[in-house]
Amino acid sequence: MSRAALIATGRSTFVWAEGRAFLDRARTTLGELGAAVTGPDDLVEFAGGVVAAGFVPEPDQLPILLSGTFADASVALAAFGRSRRPVILWAVRDPAPPGDRLHLNSLCGVNLAAHALVRNGVEVRLVYGDPEEPAVREELRRALAGDLRPATSGRGEALGDLAPDGEVRAALRLLRGMRLGVVGDVPTGFTSCEYDGAWLGSCLGLDVLDMPIGEAFSRIERVGAERRRAAVAAAVLESPTINGLDVREVDLFGAVTVAMSDLAQEARLDGLGLRCWPEFPLQLGVCPCSALGRIAAFGIATQCERDVNGGATMLLLRALGSRDTFLADLVRVDEDANTATFWHCGLAPMRLAANPREARQDNHCNRGIGVAGNFPLRPGRVTIARLGWLRGSEYRLFLTGGEALSGPNRFKGNSVDVGLDGDAVTTMRTLVERGFEHHTVLAWTELRPQLRRAAQILGLELVEC
Repeated sequence: MSRAALIATGRSTFVWAEGRAFLDRARTTLGELGAAVTGPDDLVEFAGGVVAAGFVPEPDQLPILLSGTFADASVALAAFGRSRRPVILWAVRDPAPPGDRLHLNSLCGVNLAAHALVRNGVEVRLVYGDPEEPAVREELRRALAGDLRPATSGRGEALGDLAPDGEVRAALRLLRGMRLGVVGDVPTGFTSCEYDGAWLGSCLGLDVLDMPIGEAFSRIERVGAERRRAAVAAAVLESPTINGLDVREVDLFGAVTVAMSDLAQEARLDGLGLRCWPEFPLQLGVCPCSALGRIAAFGIATQCERDVNGGATMLLLRALGSRDTFLADLVRVDEDANTATFWHCGLAPMRLAANPREARQDNHCNRGIGVAGNFPLRPGRVTIARLGWLRGSEYRLFLTGGEALSGPNRFKGNSVDVGLDGDAVTTMRTLVERGFEHHTVLAWTELRPQLRRAAQILGLELVEC
């Protein structure tokens, strides 16, 4: 009989009961495939829960991490950070109906865990789909039998033309002296949001300016009532739906917008990344998503979760010719349609809305407080890229492209389905199994020839799908 060590992640801000049900279904499937399964009977939210459960995989067990719901990577590292066997990272399809919030955000959770594990030297394999799907069962059967498929690596060479060398070198010179503001520390378990400031300076010419989150809060608290009202009034002109939200939260949204805009102006910032949780919702009582969207409309590349390399990617795309960029999670793949859904919880500027006149501002999908955007993103040609950093001097560039499609907002926040030029499954597996960060950047223009050349000039490994 084969043996499996199974642990499932959960986060209380998602739908725990549904994630817990997937754990039961996963155990049933593994049992039907002839595996003896050990591991906690409930979801594990934090790294301490791994130790508390006494979870210690044995050498002959197949290590499996099921993303019952999104969680930070600390659970993955505690459970499998020293694994000598490839770890199965299992993401299930989100059961949320169209327009609802993501119930699980399972695929993004696997993406985040993969980055941390691969950076730690652990091989991973992605299984994507629900426990009863024949393809999922077959991949698990093979894995239990020791017949793992090779890891998907993406292509190591350009899949198309390269832009002229001189043109791209001139564009890259625009990055020299650009400034990224960073508010707060990296969130716990978000290894994908760590960065190497020395490399950003020496390779791209970017300056990174840090500010403690307490100082940012002091700035926000000092914003006067008149300036708060003016900021809110300007936002209401674009989206009257703000008037339907909690008055205190809307007032704080105005204060965050003003304070962070002032910071960007005073420090001459080109980009701004915030540690947007847990302190903003839990201590200040507001979600900064829509404030970041307003600041982005002023020409500042904004990032949530303090993703500095995500910000660097946005500035690289801007230098190469993109006015509009958006930092997003990959949250869903439809294999039959060859589409991938990119989403985040509401920081898109209004100009990226499919229909700006109908773009709503709403409560945050998980936190239930204001203010966050809630509208689909516009259709059109998109380039999808990510500057990646694993460890030491290992820097690379993920690259793909496709067509952003018209359609309703699939998940509460900001989302868009993209019909990919390459194979969607290969793209998803490459991101996960190569350990790329959980945020990619969408640019509403074709920039692959320029990025291929930029990777060559900057000495980055190009991983193109």
